[in-house]
Amino acid sequence: MKKLAILIAILLVPISFGGNEHEVILVTGFEPFGEWNENPSAMVAMALNGSFIGNAEIVSIILPVDFNQSFEKIKDAIEKYKPFMIISLGLNGKARAIHIEKIALNIECNNGRCSFIKNGRLIQISPLPAFKICNELRSHGYKAKPSFFAGTYACNFIFYSTLNYIDENELDIKDGFIHVPPLKSQRRYGMELNDMVNAIKIAIKASME
Repeated sequence: MKKLAILIAILLVPISFGGNEHEVILVTGFEPFGEWNENPSAMVAMALNGSFIGNAEIVSIILPVDFNQSFEKIKDAIEKYKPFMIISLGLNGKARAIHIEKIALNIECNNGRCSFIKNGRLIQISPLPAFKICNELRSHGYKAKPSFFAGTYACNFIFYSTLNYIDENELDIKDGFIHVPPLKSQRRYGMELNDMVNAIKIAIKASME
């Protein structure tokens, strides 16, 4: 009986102490919109989905370019995956570099009408180290710049709403927003998809350190 008990204890060790638990990084991208029949932010997000950076798994979701639906989808993902970090990606069609956003504004503009996103702070500041990320990207040969204006449309809306939600619920989550340029096939000044994917990996690693 003693030998049997020891054998059972040995078999249970991997189950009790050697599980495959790991942290989650949530990466979001947007669906195509307007003139952009392909959105590289979604393509980068899905290319990273299921990969690991250290012991952290990347889980990616694609958001509709709709204020309320997109935010509800992020809230559901936070509840489901309980990420320690969220990196939202968006397309800046005029960008010639990767923009690491630092400030989200409490304003939304849609069809020429602007209003506050909610009755809250005028700005939210991302905890991601924008200058450090940019320096790291540049050291790898990628064009990158810190940005202090994420626009007034869906990208800024998600950026502000997510930071505000984290604040209001006192969640231990680092959140940031990164604008990517168009694909090389979309604009001459664009960027190859593989380069975007590698650049976002570098940005995530720099944010984790």
